[in-house]
Amino acid sequence: MTLTQLKYILAVERCHNFAQAARECFVTQPTLSMQIQKLEDYLQVTIFDRGVTPVRPTALGKKVLLMAREVIHRSDALEELARSTRQEVSGEFNLAVIPTLAPYLLPLFVEKFRTQWPKVQLRLFEYQTDEIVTMLKEDKLDAGILATPLDIKDIKEEVLFHEGFQLLFSPGHPLLKEKEIREQDLKIEEAWLLKEGHCLRAQVLHLCGTRLSNQERAVFFEGGSIETLVNLLQGMTGFTVVPELAIRHLSPEIQKRLRPFKGKRPVREISIISGPFALKNSIAKALKEVLVTNLPKELTQSKKDLILPID
Repeated sequence: MTLTQLKYILAVERCHNFAQAARECFVTQPTLSMQIQKLEDYLQVTIFDRGVTPVRPTALGKKVLLMAREVIHRSDALEELARSTRQEVSGEFNLAVIPTLAPYLLPLFVEKFRTQWPKVQLRLFEYQTDEIVTMLKEDKLDAGILATPLDIKDIKEEVLFHEGFQLLFSPGHPLLKEKEIREQDLKIEEAWLLKEGHCLRAQVLHLCGTRLSNQERAVFFEGGSIETLVNLLQGMTGFTVVPELAIRHLSPEIQKRLRPFKGKRPVREISIISGPFALKNSIAKALKEVLVTNLPKELTQSKKDLILPID
């Protein structure tokens, strides 16, 4: 039995798929499958039910995985102790980012981080907030980047920056005549939203001060990405809310249809969070420093006077 084999079964548990787990572990699927089979033979147990899709652990396999996670955690603690003594930044780091941030934030710092800290194997994932919190509590991630505050027990939050919002309207919308938009002028039935589970959806509904029901419009659609909603507004009447980082990726023509909120403008707090098992402090510190250093200037400026509480 080896630590590598334990890491392989934890990867399969996380991915629910042998092929994807092999890619994450940078080995071929036959190699990963063979090592897991060797572990099962050694323990004389079946860890995964291979007859179902996605792959799931057996009842006994769940207990094996729980103990494997504890062993890897102890191993990581020993390695982190040794690294801190040597003042070395190295090792594997699993980072998850929410979908409304990942496409815009990751390109700003990931390559620079890889160049600056080549001994770190940074593994990136895109999950929604609830998934990130659950995986941190189960020691399946090292950190997450998302909108806060969460105020969840055993979850530590470190604020990175505050990101503003602007309204994007469809071509010819009456409110485009205004330079700034009051919240009370927005009609919730015209709002195009992300689907359930995205924190940005809740933030938009909070701004409009109401809930949306299927009966409030003839065409009901909830997108899975900001890009989908932006494209939808090319031919449909209405508006959506676009975060500051996403605005940088819009064409100049589309940016002409952006309008700021009037008065105290809303922002969301973006933080890096860690769970109760967090150990890799040296990597987390290096990651935060590189990220903040490479943020656009408008995000690093103080926005306390603009903050509107968003649930």
